[in-house]
Amino acid sequence: MLEPPVKKVLYWCEECNVPLIAKSCACGREGKRIELLQPYELRPALSADHALIRRLVQEQFGDIPVAKVLLLNKTGGVDRADLVLMHGERFGWLTFDPVKRRFVFDLAPEALPFIIRHATKGVLDLGAVTDIRKEQGRIGGKRLALTKPFPNGSVIVKYKGKYGTGVVKDGSIKVKELATVEPRTRPDPGWDVVIDKNRYHLKNLERNAVRAIKHHMSDRPTVNVSFSGGKDSTAVLHLARKAGVEKAFFIDTGLEFPETIAFVKSQGVEIVGGAGDFWQAVEKAGPPGKDNRWCCKFQKLRPLKLYLAKVGPCVTIQGNRWYESWNRASLEETSQNPDNPLQLNVSPIRNWRALEVFLYLWWQKVEMNPLYEQGIERIGCFLCPAMLESEYEQIRVTHPEYAKRWDDFVERWAAKKGMPEEYCQWGLWRWRALPKKMRELCREKGIAVNEDFTLKQTEPRKRADEMVDIGRERTMKAAMQEKPTDDLDVIGMRKDFPLVSEVIYFDNAATSLSPEPVIQSLVEFERNYRANVGRGVHRLTQIASQRYWHAHEKVAEFIGAKGGVTVFTKSSTESINMVAQGFPWKAGDRVLTTVLEHHANLLPWYRLRDRGVAVDFADIRDDYTFDLAAFESAITDRTRLVAITHASNVLGVITPVQEIAKICHDHGALLLVDMAQSVPHLPVDIMALGCDFAAFSGHKMLGPTGTGVLWMKEPVIEPLLLGGGIVESVTRSGYTLVEGYQRYEAGTGNIAGGIGLGVAVDYLTRLGMDRVRRHEQALTTRVIDGLKKIPRVTVYAPGSPDNRVGVISFTVEGLHPHEVAQRLDETADIMVRSGHHCCMPLMDRLGLPNGTVRASLGLYNTVEEADLFHATMEEILR
Repeated sequence: MLEPPVKKVLYWCEECNVPLIAKSCACGREGKRIELLQPYELRPALSADHALIRRLVQEQFGDIPVAKVLLLNKTGGVDRADLVLMHGERFGWLTFDPVKRRFVFDLAPEALPFIIRHATKGVLDLGAVTDIRKEQGRIGGKRLALTKPFPNGSVIVKYKGKYGTGVVKDGSIKVKELATVEPRTRPDPGWDVVIDKNRYHLKNLERNAVRAIKHHMSDRPTVNVSFSGGKDSTAVLHLARKAGVEKAFFIDTGLEFPETIAFVKSQGVEIVGGAGDFWQAVEKAGPPGKDNRWCCKFQKLRPLKLYLAKVGPCVTIQGNRWYESWNRASLEETSQNPDNPLQLNVSPIRNWRALEVFLYLWWQKVEMNPLYEQGIERIGCFLCPAMLESEYEQIRVTHPEYAKRWDDFVERWAAKKGMPEEYCQWGLWRWRALPKKMRELCREKGIAVNEDFTLKQTEPRKRADEMVDIGRERTMKAAMQEKPTDDLDVIGMRKDFPLVSEVIYFDNAATSLSPEPVIQSLVEFERNYRANVGRGVHRLTQIASQRYWHAHEKVAEFIGAKGGVTVFTKSSTESINMVAQGFPWKAGDRVLTTVLEHHANLLPWYRLRDRGVAVDFADIRDDYTFDLAAFESAITDRTRLVAITHASNVLGVITPVQEIAKICHDHGALLLVDMAQSVPHLPVDIMALGCDFAAFSGHKMLGPTGTGVLWMKEPVIEPLLLGGGIVESVTRSGYTLVEGYQRYEAGTGNIAGGIGLGVAVDYLTRLGMDRVRRHEQALTTRVIDGLKKIPRVTVYAPGSPDNRVGVISFTVEGLHPHEVAQRLDETADIMVRSGHHCCMPLMDRLGLPNGTVRASLGLYNTVEEADLFHATMEEILR
């Protein structure tokens, strides 16, 4: 592998006592060459760091003069590890111990000439505190036992007029080389002098960067600056504006420091929202890690993709530099963004070190984010896993309320997952698989690690405040749900659907997601009162029977049923089959259905042909709406039953059930309505609609899978199954069936599912179906209008919002529907359905042998998701 083209040395003018960003100083001298340590990154010690170093040095050695100009050369270590440079020499190493949670300063021998005359403590005379006279040969590198107690840490050692440094640890001292030291002094210039002596080189850096921006700013139709609020993007923003670029944007992740947001606003930068709900996502995904940065995709890449979709192809000036990470060490001047093909990235300061960046900003008197002076090196999300523990420890001081929220979560997560206490205390949550340095630390401290380098779990720990937190959360959630509002509180409600924090779920016509209250009701049944219903007197069966019965009542009330029988089934399909098989057919009877129907509302009627029953079809108009005139022409006096959908699962079209019911009854026919796609999305008054049978699915209306409903105005059909639970009496000669829903629910049904369906109905009732309808109607219109603007896309949906639910079918010229669905998933985690949707006669009517792509919306979907869907479709077509 080729070595990256980074600068591995620093030059220092010994005459002016200033660091140089090139070989020569403004005074005319060539600087002294100083070899740097990997990754060769240099930055000034700002206020907080300078104060920290001065405090540590003076605590150890007394009133030592610390120069105004200190440089930090980042090096490798368990956490923070900086080589500190002063007066053009190594001054020492500043490190942070994540176990003991403290900073340590180890003095370098090169610092002795500048401090030896000032040191009033931390100086050990080896002749007085060790048996050094017994040692043979060279002393440097040896570990000597102390004859007197002395605190652990870095010390100055002396012996026979020579000086060196050493480290005291547990009653012994390891001595580095001893040498003769000549005291030295040097001028103590400030950063203003450093800038003055580097002015020529700073001008060259500026000139080259502006030239690079101008060279590429017209490569795409528009140009902008990606602004993060950090020093690098601040420098780039200033340079870009000198080049004539004014537009800049900032992605607000929702986890930014308030100082950063204020700084961004002060710079006149557009703030882009639309980030996901991190706190909801993290409850399921767990803490992000340096090797598992799911948060970046969720909080940054999705909003960026949405923003770029509005902007279109663009050149984006960015502040990426070689020295930030090994991945960027060979970054070219321009690069195509792999995640966003719309974007050509230009990196005009890619070869600058942090030292050059700060000097340039100071030279230009450019305002900077105040967090740098507070000791935060990496500006970004306040809980970013890439942050060092030393920085996070500083955040606990500067932003305690932010740190507490994250600490509380990590502790709760660790307790739930059985992680050792060190998971939180040492910041081990920052990795899913621990790197070598952290594995060695764990091995040294006796912390077990698995073969895949993950921490070994112990028994889950319980926190004393856990139940209090859960109770408080449930109370707040209940208050939120009961709060009256004209609009659906989508953001608040989404917290009950964990999966929406990971994907964009546009497959609601197939099955909806279930909210936490429904899930908890299933768990509660299994844990607390699991029993069969209607067949016992003990308290568990009484509780189960009452709640199961009550669920039937709640469902009936939800659809406006003032009478009739509400039967629980396993699906809409089973409900329709119950009618088909239980109705008293006669040869010559006819069933009228439509070309819109799902196979579940076709195949049961086809089967009746063996019994002499004919099946007729009514068509639709070319604008996808129901053709009432054609329907009236198709019905005859021989039609015993009409089976029709309330809302199409392909076109979303709503059929005029009230008008259809009148026509049916005028001809003496009964009406069965498939309401699988309407009950979850519309306010339904089944009495006003006038139907005789209604079938719908619980799993499409937030309920558990394996649940469905058959409502009958009159119980005119025979039970599909016979068996336990449906009889009043059984003798050797026959049986007597019970009345009510039990007549049609033989055997042990899905008791937990039925109760869960009742909870789902409660949830929908609290939300208000009028609000659900308004929200989904507006969102559907947005999706349809956006798709119609995309070339090569054909949308199959009725024109009027009042005539449709949130089901949008479309095709893409040149792409199979399955390919579109797969790309949506792979590109942006968007879940849609593709194919025939169990409606092959309708696909034949539409002339679509491969079917369509179907995006079906639900109450938890958002405008931002709709816009990202449009952006992803446009990207796929490019």
